[in-house]
Amino acid sequence: MFILIIFILMILASIGSFAFNQKRRTFVVASTGIFLILTIAYSILRFSSGYSSGGFMSVENYGIATSIGISFSIGVSGLADALLILSASVIFISAFIGESHDYTPTIYSYILLAEVGLFGILISRDFLFFYIFWEVVLIPVYFMVAQYGGRNKDHVSLKFFVYTHIGSVFLLLSIFTVYAYHYTSTGVFTFQISALMQSKYIEQIPTYLRDFAIFGFLFAFLVKMPSFPVHSWLPDTYETSPYPGTVILAGGLSLMGGFGLFGILLPVYSALGTLTLQILVALGIISLLYFSFTALIQKNLKRMMAFASAGAMGFVTLSFGAGLLEGSAYDANLELAGGMFQIVAHGLIMAMVFTALYFIKKSTGKETTYGLGGIYREAPMLSTFLLAGLLASLGLPGLAGFIGEFSILVGSFSAIGWLIILVILAMIVTASYHIWAAQKSLYGPYNENLGKISDIPAHRFAILLGTFAGIFILGVVPNLIYGILVSYLGGII
Repeated sequence: MFILIIFILMILASIGSFAFNQKRRTFVVASTGIFLILTIAYSILRFSSGYSSGGFMSVENYGIATSIGISFSIGVSGLADALLILSASVIFISAFIGESHDYTPTIYSYILLAEVGLFGILISRDFLFFYIFWEVVLIPVYFMVAQYGGRNKDHVSLKFFVYTHIGSVFLLLSIFTVYAYHYTSTGVFTFQISALMQSKYIEQIPTYLRDFAIFGFLFAFLVKMPSFPVHSWLPDTYETSPYPGTVILAGGLSLMGGFGLFGILLPVYSALGTLTLQILVALGIISLLYFSFTALIQKNLKRMMAFASAGAMGFVTLSFGAGLLEGSAYDANLELAGGMFQIVAHGLIMAMVFTALYFIKKSTGKETTYGLGGIYREAPMLSTFLLAGLLASLGLPGLAGFIGEFSILVGSFSAIGWLIILVILAMIVTASYHIWAAQKSLYGPYNENLGKISDIPAHRFAILLGTFAGIFILGVVPNLIYGILVSYLGGII
């Protein structure tokens, strides 16, 4: 019930934000901060009591049109618990960095509406509402890019909308496929995810319908992550989007794809088939290689980190496929928990990197490696935070990015054998371009054309320090989140 109260307050806050004008940013930052605190408190209270069968603490149903199987059903699993904290953190950071003299008040309402969509996805246990909230996230992000984006914003925002909406269409078709067959086989209409996404039910669906439904789900989820080859909306959208929108893209939309794999498809893992899992492993490895080498040749740091973000999510795809191919329960749990942890770590790390880049752009007017150079001399604190974000992104031990990648790397060896060499190669290339970007942009001779630039003021320092603190704490004490994820796996597998 507590999470429902938070969600209702969130909806009311998003609507109420339109009543403010000059004070809208203050209202939204305060609201998102309160929701973050409440979400963390909720997670602590719920996890301390443990999770029941299926990885859920409880599921509550509120009938709407029960004759056709529609009800507002909510429940929070261990995975959703961790991702609720991530989404609340990402949204708070996005709202905080969007300073009022850079944007009109409308952008803050978009940010709050995106939070409503993300929370709705994570707590919905009814497929119809899951799909509605899936689309709710798309709308404000589209308008953020279209209204506040940079070069070619009209073309880029339309490409983003069409690409991701096609994925949503396949998601809807898959939902109605399993919904219709459930009625055909049982005579009962239901959109309940717990009823439709059961292996014993999915395996009874005729092969061609089952394969279509699984393809639709996977296509929708892989577009959002994104994974090779359904990623072409990624670089232009990240680069063109305003920085608050980029933070949501990196931490929010990728979260949606990861939750789709581990929150929707994991309970029916036995119905996926060996070939499907092998394809996912291949896509994960290809994504790691392709995005790392593509990032290596980028000169724009924002575009480079867009590919780095997609590469990090390649570990998630790999962990899902390889983890379910494992014969060893220990290795499978290591990979799957590592993949879910990677979603959380990736969201926080990308939020920090793009926040630091935004502040550098505001101070220098540049976000390219050749336009910057030696800025550590003038802005040591800001440079240090960007360096910390880059080191976390490449998986430095002691920071959150290392935990997920190491778990996946160790756990997947027995499943993919010598192919682990390709993963290690991608990791080497990833480390190379992160270090190169830091050396080229932050150190060396100062680019005197930049003139005199200022370091970060106290409020910007606070948001970067707080984000880094979360990354560091999860790197040193990963069980704060890892324990929740293992509990979730225990209720599923």
